[in-house]
Amino acid sequence: MKYYAIKDETKKEIVTDWQTCQEKLKEYNKPKFKSFSSLDDANAFLNDEENKINLDEPFAYIDGSFDKETEKYSFGGILVINNVEYKYKKGFLKDEYSQFRNVAGEIKGAAYIINHAINLGIKKLHIFYDYEGIEKWYTFKWKANTKIALEYQEFSKKVSEKIEVIFHKVKSHTNVYYNEIADKLAKEGLETV
Repeated sequence: MKYYAIKDETKKEIVTDWQTCQEKLKEYNKPKFKSFSSLDDANAFLNDEENKINLDEPFAYIDGSFDKETEKYSFGGILVINNVEYKYKKGFLKDEYSQFRNVAGEIKGAAYIINHAINLGIKKLHIFYDYEGIEKWYTFKWKANTKIALEYQEFSKKVSEKIEVIFHKVKSHTNVYYNEIADKLAKEGLETV
């Protein structure tokens, strides 16, 4: 079953079918709405509850973005160490990696944050991502057939003895607190170039 959570500044509700959701949207002033597969997630969205994770070890969320018109790409990420948040964003002008769209940004973001964690002396890092290649190329579970994937695998070989990276896949745009921050930072990264 799907749950459609609808809210604005004055009211909120959950309905269970798309047709009803469309009808209800007309009753709202500047509505925000999302669909969820669980009632708990729908309620969390309505109540602005942050779905933060509780990890004692350092962790990071990364995301990539792409602008179709300019072919710029970017990454955004947040690294959390002992409850201190470090935010990153960086954009890249159109280049040979632009053909990979937001994936190029996400790969560069993963490498950037892993490298930064190494420089901070971190030996173990959890990375949360929404594009599967971030993990599969790094761990050599996927064969690299493109220049950017090959470079990412070369990076993995260089750093694997310095840091243990544990990957976690998350669905994009599911109201996960840090994932939403990484997504926002990635979009902002497009404006840095």
